[in-house]
This record gives sequence, C-alpha cells and structure tokens, in this order.
Amino acid sequence: MDETNFDALCEGASPQEAKQLRKILSEWCQGDEDSFPVQLTLLTRAQWRVAARMPQQLAAARQQLDQAFAEHQRQTATAFHNFTDGMAVRTGTLEQIVVRHTETARKIVADMRVELTHTEATAKRIQNQLEAGVAVWQNARTDFMTERDRLMERVIEIRNGYTQQEWFCVILILAAVFTFGIVLGMRIAR
Repeated sequence: MDETNFDALCEGASPQEAKQLRKILSEWCQGDEDSFPVQLTLLTRAQWRVAARMPQQLAAARQQLDQAFAEHQRQTATAFHNFTDGMAVRTGTLEQIVVRHTETARKIVADMRVELTHTEATAKRIQNQLEAGVAVWQNARTDFMTERDRLMERVIEIRNGYTQQEWFCVILILAAVFTFGIVLGMRIAR
C-alpha cells in the first residue's frame, strides 16, 4: 500500500486515532456537494495539493533568491570597482595636489631661509653697531663724568680760591690799616 497524504497527516497518531480519522474522513466525503463535510474535504484536498507543490515552489524561490543574490553580488562588485576606480582617481589628484603643495612649501621655506639669512646678517650688523654705539656712549659718558668731576673740582677750587683771595685781601687791608695806624701813631708820638 502506498503512503498517502492522509498517512502523513496521521503520522505520530496511535492506530486507534488513525482509524477514527479515516472514519471521519469517509463520512465527510459522502453527502451533498454543498455540505460542510464535503467542503472541508475539498479544502483539505486543496491544502494537500498546495502542500505537495510547496517543495517545488520553495526550490523555485530558492533559485530566484540565488539569482537575485548573484545579481546583487555582481552589482556590488561593479559598484565596489567603480568606487575604487573613483577613489584611485581622487587619490591620484590628491597626491598631485600634495606634491605641488610640498614643492610650493619648499620654495617658500627656501625663500624664507634666504630672507632669514639676510635678516640675521642685518641683525648682526645692527647688533655690532649698537654694541659699538654703546661702547662709544660709555666712553663719552665716562669722559663726561670725568670732565664734570674736574669741572666741579675747579669750581670748588675757584670758590675756595676766591675765598682765600678775599681773606688775603682782608688780611692785607688789616695789615695796611694796622701799619698805617702804627706809622701814624709814631708820627703823632713824635
């Protein structure tokens, strides 16, 4: 006896339950075409037909999914290659920009170094001239201070000299008056 869909339906049921199910199915298959048992039987048979076609439909769906997946992989690979090609072009452009920028920066740095060398030389000359100027200024200041001190000493000497001359004059006048007084007193006394 071939295994039927009913046998698959009864799988795992006890022989007693399978017998009862066969009996119910037999009763349902007899009677008026519009009756519930007949409609249920038709529905069940339709479901069994659909269930029988499910493996084929699943295989077809799997094949469609495999095709869609393969197409998706192909499109992804194409998009990835396009992306990498675009990135390679952009990277090449960026590398050229970096090279030009590096060369420009090197030229600017070289020019700055030349200017810095000139500036450094000028700063050295200015520093040397400032140091020479400071030395001259220090010498002039020292000479000025020396001359000022000599002038002050001379002023003091002149002041002291005038004072000594004044004292000398006063003493001389007093000596003259005293001498005149003695001479006069001697003339009178005589």
